[in-house]
Amino acid sequence: MKNRRLLAFAAAGVALAVTLTGCGGGSGAGNGDEQITLRFAWWGSDELNAIKAEQIKLFEKANPNIKVEGEPSEYNGYYDKLATQVAGGGAPDALQITYDALPLYKSKNAIADITGDIDQSKFQAGSLDAGIIDGNLYALPTGVGSRGIIVNPAVFEKAGVAIPDDTTWTWDDYISIAKEISDKAGKGTYGSSAISNDQSLMAFARQNGEDLYTADGKFGVSEATAEKFFEFSKDLQDSGGSPDASTAAEDASASLEQSLMGQGKVGMTFAPLNFISIYAGAAGQELKILNVPGDSAGKVGLVIQPTVQYAVYSKSKHPKEAAKLIDFLLNSEQAGPLNKLTLGIPADPTVLEAITPDLTDSEKEQVAFIDRLSKAGGTPQNPIALPTSQLGPIITKLLDDVTFDKTTPADAAKELISQVETALAAS
Repeated sequence: MKNRRLLAFAAAGVALAVTLTGCGGGSGAGNGDEQITLRFAWWGSDELNAIKAEQIKLFEKANPNIKVEGEPSEYNGYYDKLATQVAGGGAPDALQITYDALPLYKSKNAIADITGDIDQSKFQAGSLDAGIIDGNLYALPTGVGSRGIIVNPAVFEKAGVAIPDDTTWTWDDYISIAKEISDKAGKGTYGSSAISNDQSLMAFARQNGEDLYTADGKFGVSEATAEKFFEFSKDLQDSGGSPDASTAAEDASASLEQSLMGQGKVGMTFAPLNFISIYAGAAGQELKILNVPGDSAGKVGLVIQPTVQYAVYSKSKHPKEAAKLIDFLLNSEQAGPLNKLTLGIPADPTVLEAITPDLTDSEKEQVAFIDRLSKAGGTPQNPIALPTSQLGPIITKLLDDVTFDKTTPADAAKELISQVETALAAS
């Protein structure tokens, strides 16, 4: 998987069924008379589900022979369901997938080659790289983005705490600031949500001259760096800067709108940048983006990545129509702009140009941060060897054991490396 040239320019919800009527036409990709049905699966928030329902209506209007059955879900359980569907030969025709999971599903021969179905010239240079494997295109980026520290200035103001200078702050500063907010903002409001996923571990690793994986596909995080990461997460929680383990678990499983940040009850969270508009809309407050702590040491922890991707199931009876659907949703002048920045910064410059005049302050924050990150000159990210759906649960379980004092950060670090190496050997 190539993802080294992603340029700087300016993914989670509720289960509901969307079945709308439309157009397109069999192997003629929308030009014949055959009535066909496409299934399209994704995970998303209430806002994203509503956008896709409207986009599907537009696609069906433009393609009267194609009916699209939407299959939205929450992120939790999405890949378990997809794995079962793929194993049984009944996956949706078009599907949402993260760039880290794409190589795995391609290796299972579950993803169709869409090289000949997509006009690649309209995309920003480098934006398709994470969807290209062995020279062929297997997925389209919904947009590009990264992670960052999303900040609610209103919570800082309520606690009487100044927003930090993110060019100099450290992870120790983060804990101190989070604790101060929790102490001063009132019961039920926290300085930070829990920091406990693979992307935050990657930031720690990159700031220590490492990466999640080595160039040859081995686990790249040293035992010492993993121990620092587990110590930080435990110290953050023990200080009161982030919620107790039970509250943190509830927060992690909530929709974006119902999360602590979505309710305006947390000052900082480490999250994908495209979440900012959803959080801001739910909280009714303007939010800001800060760089992660620790980059002041001279190494850049964050990378620019596809937000998520759309792909076509290899056993779809209508692969060309499915490719036409995902292209329409992202890049047509009717449907593309409806996403705004909810799925990242559009990879089609004409779509970005169309939405720029209407961007909110929070969305402009997102575009500006990506531009800033691109100029930071970080080391290119090595290819992902294990999808988040495999690495994430390993980290979460070990962190739970650390926070409940069932194990130490040092022992968790050893166990992390052992479990990841076992998973890599089995993949």
